[in-house]
Amino acid sequence: MATSDSFHTTWTPRILSVLRLIVAFLLIAHGAQKLFGFLAPPGMQGPALLSQIGIGGLLEFFGGGLLLIGLFTRRLHSFFRG
Repeated sequence: MATSDSFHTTWTPRILSVLRLIVAFLLIAHGAQKLFGFLAPPGMQGPALLSQIGIGGLLEFFGGGLLLIGLFTRRLHSFFRG
């Protein structure tokens, strides 16, 4: 019979990878909506690129892309584990 510890060590990396992918796609979608009007209501114009919303859109879009490819995720995982 498998112990609880082996269950956690087996499934934790998989669950974290799925969570990382979901969060990355959500960030990309929100950033694309702010920057390009992707899935935005009709008639909505994009903000100025150097406004607070424009910079937020850039961070969400490109940060979500970096998160999607897994950049710096191993370092952050070891940082939070102690």
